[in-house]
Amino acid sequence: MNDSYSQKTRIKSHETDYRLQLKVSALLQHFQDVAVTHALLLGVGYEDMKKLGLFWVVTRFHIEIDRMPVYDEEVEVLTWPKGAESRGKKTSGKKDDFVFIRDFLMNDSGGHCLVRATSSWVILDFKQKRLQPVEKFPLKMPENRGKHAITATPRKIPEAEFPMMVYRKQVGYSDIDLNLHVNNTRYADWIMDVFSRDFFEKHTLKKLEINYLKEVFWDDKIDLFKADAGQENAFIVEGIEQRTGKVSFRAFLLFV
Repeated sequence: MNDSYSQKTRIKSHETDYRLQLKVSALLQHFQDVAVTHALLLGVGYEDMKKLGLFWVVTRFHIEIDRMPVYDEEVEVLTWPKGAESRGKKTSGKKDDFVFIRDFLMNDSGGHCLVRATSSWVILDFKQKRLQPVEKFPLKMPENRGKHAITATPRKIPEAEFPMMVYRKQVGYSDIDLNLHVNNTRYADWIMDVFSRDFFEKHTLKKLEINYLKEVFWDDKIDLFKADAGQENAFIVEGIEQRTGKVSFRAFLLFV
């Protein structure tokens, strides 16, 4: 079994921002690409899961950044799933019984770590979109016990206090993926857009956590709110669906 998977690539110009640094959304796309390929190798890719009446959904990301790679830099992206503690046990009904963990690294050409991340995933059934417990998953996944990019599991981000609306996003063609909802990578662009160019000239992103809370669809209108997170250069960003007033995603960002 391929317990982990890695691939090398060069950072392309369309993946970078005005400073020629890799955009956070492009970073997530690299993580998504290696996760998809590894899932295929493990026999749990999109078509494999569809035959079982199931599909994967990412629910949380926790990313720590030492340095973002720049245009034309060669990087290696690595990923591996980690064993679920609840496997083989009777389901208790707790949320952890439904969660799969997958870690990621992005290293430079010398093998030095640039970015490390961990993520939470769940499986849903196609018909009713209900969570399926880990113990009922019919296929064996690598456990990789003791192998961590980040030791902690992604946390639930607290609600923002005194958030202020920054802008409204109209969801359209460029945001939608094969499941006909907004792709998880797109939220990163929306989140970063709440900050000004002047802010980016003076600060560097070091940590990003995202909780994906509710699906967002074509033509939805999402109001983006920003609030201080109670420590220097830390913020909480929320996306609230205008029609329902429900939070679609919540993010924590730490800059230096």
